[in-house]
Amino acid sequence: MTADEQALEAPPYTTAPVEVVRLPGSGVESDRVAVEEPLEIRIGGHPVAVTMRTPGHDEELALGFCLSEGSRRAA
Repeated sequence: MTADEQALEAPPYTTAPVEVVRLPGSGVESDRVAVEEPLEIRIGGHPVAVTMRTPGHDEELALGFCLSEGSRRAA
């Protein structure tokens, strides 16, 4: 695999292997799907929101969410 191909590949924790049946037909194949998990955002120990996200960069996501929602305590 080239460096360019590696740069385009998703980090391993953002996808998961699954078996799928493609239609028409009935052959079972392996595929990869995006992983999505909940993230609870808290400020000062108080829950603010729960958002779904692909794991990784949680601090950046929480800060961006709080800033876009106008929370002055986020920064």
